[in-house]
Amino acid sequence: MTKQIDSLKASLQNKRFELARSIRSQSSQLNVCESEHELIDRMQSMSRRDEAVAFLDTLTHTLAAVDAALLAMKEGSYGTCAECSEAIASRRLEAIPWASNCIRCQEMLDRRNQMRAAVPHWDEAA
Repeated sequence: MTKQIDSLKASLQNKRFELARSIRSQSSQLNVCESEHELIDRMQSMSRRDEAVAFLDTLTHTLAAVDAALLAMKEGSYGTCAECSEAIASRRLEAIPWASNCIRCQEMLDRRNQMRAAVPHWDEAA
């Protein structure tokens, strides 16, 4: 088990490095060129910036999950589902080393998030 944890830790550290590099790279695309005089050029520039912001948001959330997984390894709680406290399957951790939930709880959370997105003010009605 220790060998698997060491391998997962190395994967997490590599992912962290890759994410940090991608974040730095994407951050350079946040500028909207004000010198562009044509409206269509400005709009395209703003569209590219919006896409970069959305991608940066995804990268940042994944980086936070990777950092949380590394911290959980340090604290000895790695591999335990944040929702139900059951062990996360090793196959899931091999596929997504930063997973904080078991498959069952993650599917439940995904369904809940889909409901929130589909029904305005879903949380308030419940």
